[in-house]
Amino acid sequence: MSPESQIEEIARLIRDGETRLARQRLDSIGAADSQNASILDLQAELCLLERQAGDALRAAEQAIRQGQEDPDRLIRRGRALNNLGRLDAAQRDFRAAIELDQQSADAHASLGHVLRRLRCNEDAESSLRRALALRPDHLPGLGSLGMLCIADGRSTEAVQLFHKAVELAPADAGLVGQLGVALHNSGALAQAADAYKKALELDARQVQSWLNLGITLQDLDRLEEAITAYQQASRLAPSRPAPWHRLAEALLAAGRCEEALQAAETAMALDPCHPSAMSTRIIAAQRLGKDVEAQRLLGLDSLVIEQPLPTPDGYPGQQHFRTALVDHVMTHPTLTYEPGGHATRRGRHTRDLLQGDKGPIELLETGILRLVDRYLETVSPPPDHPFPGDVPRPHRLAMWAVVMDTEGHQLPHIHPAAWLSGVYYVELPRTLGAGGDDVAGWIEFGLPPEELQDTKAPPVRLLRPVEGAVYLFPSFLYHRTIPFGGDGRRISIAFDVLRQPLS
Repeated sequence: MSPESQIEEIARLIRDGETRLARQRLDSIGAADSQNASILDLQAELCLLERQAGDALRAAEQAIRQGQEDPDRLIRRGRALNNLGRLDAAQRDFRAAIELDQQSADAHASLGHVLRRLRCNEDAESSLRRALALRPDHLPGLGSLGMLCIADGRSTEAVQLFHKAVELAPADAGLVGQLGVALHNSGALAQAADAYKKALELDARQVQSWLNLGITLQDLDRLEEAITAYQQASRLAPSRPAPWHRLAEALLAAGRCEEALQAAETAMALDPCHPSAMSTRIIAAQRLGKDVEAQRLLGLDSLVIEQPLPTPDGYPGQQHFRTALVDHVMTHPTLTYEPGGHATRRGRHTRDLLQGDKGPIELLETGILRLVDRYLETVSPPPDHPFPGDVPRPHRLAMWAVVMDTEGHQLPHIHPAAWLSGVYYVELPRTLGAGGDDVAGWIEFGLPPEELQDTKAPPVRLLRPVEGAVYLFPSFLYHRTIPFGGDGRRISIAFDVLRQPLS
């Protein structure tokens, strides 16, 4: 067989998903040492499918050196860079591919994917919609846009996108699993469970689908089935913390506190100070009567810190700055009443304020980043405490506003994707509690959700909010707000310092 015929045969095998046979054929013609750009293209593509991003990058770079910088090669190199976490370099390659070929749906979809990872959601959506306008059946484009809609809380659109993707590729277990996520977020829990089960029929080793199935079953109050799903995930991926901290929480909800404590400790050994594992370990210790250990880990008195936010440059005073923030929040296009998946009750909630036109939020972001550094300089955890652990640098923020009217409040919750969390108070009602028995509108730390509570009341710390102040605390601390009466309005801007991407 001629070299050209061999290349065509290997390309066909890759397209048909016959990666093992393609690898055998490619190795037989010495792809690793070849100077043939077309063979190097195949090597790069196959390494990408084999999840060997470093080898894919080397082959893609060599193909460009041996051949020319065409759109497909730039996309291939960009995909390898993306998989290695070098997102800015990947973005440059995808943009260069688009300059060479404006009609490349692959280039637009790949750019949209990396922009989504960079949290440039508006630009990402524009690129993904451009890809789908060029090719409506572009599977990666449909999947990336669907995931973007999930992140933005647009569950109905996400369900439609993943339904279309699954119709095009019914045997793709990953897409079926993502359909389950969209269905879950839309409130269709039974359908979500069916989707996860279908995904696992297609590929029983999908750890994420086992995890998601467990979450959905837990929300359906099918707790023992959820525990079984988490246990299966932990067997498949014993070195991943997520199955263990999910299992710990479910065991705790089932009253199996000793097992919950063991699972939480396993999760923390794999990922110290993970918010879910930490919070579950604390509650399990409380319920087992290990109060000293639980109180040490909570760190209510030492880890929750109030700091005033200095007035940003360009504003004559704090009130002027807060007025600008009120105007920005109340006219924000994403402000929505009780959005799904959030702890807010009788209130409105924005999506990420760091997306799109930031307005005065940009100055708030700068000020908060300075306060985070000051927090690290001043915080004094209890001896041998796992916090602050691996401090994420550079700090990456997510930020959103919460607007509450009378009786507005937030349920107890933690922030599993974050390392440090906080809230800045923009406007508070006149009916804010004065203290003692009157704590209306205050923020409380330490009380877990009802399904995880015991008969014995846990230690808590209540703080009276102050306009212009920032409250910083570890993301593993359960916190809630107390309802308030009257006609006032409570506007706060909450934020997370996100954990490292691989955590």
